[in-house]
Amino acid sequence: MKFSKLSLITLLAISSAYSADSTISGDVKVFYGTDDIREHDIFDKGASYGDASISIDYSKKINDNLSLNAGITGISTLGLENTLVSSVWAGAGKTGVEDTAWLDVANLTAKFDKTTAIIGRQKLDTPLAFTETWNIVENTFDAFTFINADIPKTQIIASAVTRANGNAISNFTNLQGGMTDLGDGIYTAGLVTKLIPQTTLQAWYYEGNGLLNTKKTWVQADANVVDGVSVGAQFANDDKDAQFMAGKIGFDKDNFSAYVAFSQADDKGKVDFTNFGGFGGSKAYTEAWWNFGYVTRPDATTVAGGASYDLGSIKFGAQYTTVDSGALNDDMDELTITADTKIKGIDTSFAFINTTADDKDFDGNTVQAYLTVPFSL
Repeated sequence: MKFSKLSLITLLAISSAYSADSTISGDVKVFYGTDDIREHDIFDKGASYGDASISIDYSKKINDNLSLNAGITGISTLGLENTLVSSVWAGAGKTGVEDTAWLDVANLTAKFDKTTAIIGRQKLDTPLAFTETWNIVENTFDAFTFINADIPKTQIIASAVTRANGNAISNFTNLQGGMTDLGDGIYTAGLVTKLIPQTTLQAWYYEGNGLLNTKKTWVQADANVVDGVSVGAQFANDDKDAQFMAGKIGFDKDNFSAYVAFSQADDKGKVDFTNFGGFGGSKAYTEAWWNFGYVTRPDATTVAGGASYDLGSIKFGAQYTTVDSGALNDDMDELTITADTKIKGIDTSFAFINTTADDKDFDGNTVQAYLTVPFSL
């Protein structure tokens, strides 16, 4: 199916004008980061990166069973690469710094009794194929997804993913959003249930052929054991004998939350358990705040912990992650301190990241600022 900018904008305008069963929402973002890694100094142009983006999401209810969903995302450096920064958050165009807009969502959602089908470009939230929200833009997937809820407190999910985008695969180059074919596709089947009291249990199977030739499983259980205290366990493996295990203990009550987690990836396999089609993040309990990819590497042993406190007007957070990479001799320690607040209607976040790493491309201090203005029409 092909779209043009004009036809999509016309569709949105006509549909919203003549139907009360439609919504338009989105956000405007400006992200900035700088570091003193290698020979750089913080706030130098050569050590800084920045971007601006706008996302517009549209949903049109056709009838009680069908709805149309579409989204446009545009990204621009606003010329910052010529003044304050030398790099970007998300690459766009052939040079990586071009102004670009693309369809990040374009799907039809159909509901039949207790079964939902989502056909087209969409966001996913599964352990090994998911939409990452930390970047200035979000990665999405071309997929056919079916969700059945006939079993009480249980969802059975099946998805066939044919294409994906994200910087780990390609730049956002055109209206198609830099979508890359995933060979013969990635096929996913999962079960998420709350039949066990105070527990969410999920089990997933992935099989990829062609570009991504692999078979992986992921099992996870999260339980509230007493008031405010939770525990979790994760286990993943693949057909090349790679395994990953993690555990977590958390506390969340009133305005305070904290957790400690441990993970171990064995040294038998040569693959990891990061996102199939995204920016390199993972769903591991121990995943670092900024330096993704370390904790799921073969032979990596990781300990992580964090805490946050919400004062109402401002929320402070801290996270520490230490990774022993084993035979790779590529250890990493990361300490991140964050502050989140709202300034005149603008969601504002600041982060300070101190990284000690054997890889000198990651060793140093990083300062970041995130500005987000949500809107609805």
